[in-house]
Amino acid sequence: MELMSVKDAKWFGCPPDEWLRHIINIHFDPFNGSKYWLEKEKELNVDVRNNISCIDELQLLGPMLEDDLRRFPVEDFIPKHCLDNKSGLILGETSGTTGKPKVTAYKTDEFIPTFVDYFGLVATLRGFPFGGNWLWVGPSGPHIIGKAVGLVAKRMNSMDPFSVDFDPRWAKKLKSGSFAAKRYLMHVIDQSMDILTTQNIDVIFTTPVVLKELSYVLEESVRKKIKGVHYGGMSIGRDDLRMFKDNLFPNAVHISGYGNTLFGLCLEIDESPSFNLDYYPPGPRMIPRVVSTKKGLSPSADRLIDVVRYGEKGQVVFHRLDESFFIPNMFERDQAIRIPSTEKNRSMGLFLDGVRNPSLLEGAAESVKVGLY
Repeated sequence: MELMSVKDAKWFGCPPDEWLRHIINIHFDPFNGSKYWLEKEKELNVDVRNNISCIDELQLLGPMLEDDLRRFPVEDFIPKHCLDNKSGLILGETSGTTGKPKVTAYKTDEFIPTFVDYFGLVATLRGFPFGGNWLWVGPSGPHIIGKAVGLVAKRMNSMDPFSVDFDPRWAKKLKSGSFAAKRYLMHVIDQSMDILTTQNIDVIFTTPVVLKELSYVLEESVRKKIKGVHYGGMSIGRDDLRMFKDNLFPNAVHISGYGNTLFGLCLEIDESPSFNLDYYPPGPRMIPRVVSTKKGLSPSADRLIDVVRYGEKGQVVFHRLDESFFIPNMFERDQAIRIPSTEKNRSMGLFLDGVRNPSLLEGAAESVKVGLY
C-alpha cells in the first residue's frame, strides 16, 4: 500500500457540507448507490439528494440503528462502484464492546489517510521517534487496528513491529477481577516482557490497561529507554496519562488516539500541559459532535441537533462520510467536552471541532463490556 500525506486525501480541507453532498450523491444514487441506504430512503419517505445538503439536515435520517451494522451483510452498505472493485476494500470488525461485533469496510485510499497518514502527520509534528523498533500489544485478526499497525510503523521509518496478539472479545467474556481474567492478562504481559527484555524497543503501542500492567513489572532502566508511547483501543484518563508521562515513561513522546473501527481516528495535535486529552479529526470524512443529555440518553432525531456549547459536556455522536461507507448519526457510548479547532490546527488545514477527555457515558456502564481493548 502506497503511503502518502493525509493532505493528499480528496476530503482533506473540504468544507463539511460540500463533502456531505458528494457522499450523499454516491450512496443515494438510484442505480449505483448502497442497497441499505436506498431502502432506508424509501422507508423514511425522504428524497435525500434533494433534502439533505448540510450536516444539520442529517437529522432527517434519524439515529443510526447500531444493530443494522450487525445483522445485514456488509455489501448492503457499500455502493456498487466500490463493490465492482472488491480487491480494493479492507474489512474491519469491532471488538464487541456494546454487543455482537459490527462490520465495516474502507477503500484503500480511505484506510491509509485515516489510520496511517494522519498519525504520521501528528507524530512528525510532535517529535515522535523515527526508525526505532515498535512493540504492538493488541489484537490482530479482524480488528482494523491490527491491520494498520504495521503500516503505521512503516510510516515512521520502522520495520514491522514486534507483536503480542490477544483476543479482546475473549477478554470481555472473563469476569473482571476473576482468576481467568488475571491469568489471561499475565499471559499477554509475559509475552511482552520476553520481547522488552531481549529486544531494543523504542516505541510501545498498546492500551492503557496493558501498559499499566507492563509498567508494574518493567525495570526502571527499561522504561527510561522507551522513546515513544502510542495509546489506542480504549480511553485513557488524565491521572493515568500524568502517571505514564511524568513517572513511568518520562523520556517518551506520548500520543493518544480516540476513535474506533467504524469511524476512524482522532488524534492529539498538541500535548496539553494540564494533561487534558484534546482529540481532533483529520477532515470531514469523520465528524464528531457533542450533544446534550438533558433529554436523556435514548437516541432520537431531536437530540442530534441539540449540540452543546464549547466547553460543555455531552454525548458524542459520530458521522462517517466515506465513499465506501456512510454512517450518520451514531450515538456513541462516550461523553466528552466540545472544543473548537485551534489556530494551529487551522494553519494545518484542520478546521473541525474536537472533543476533550472522552470517557464512558454516565449510565452506560451496564451495557458496555470493557476488557483489555
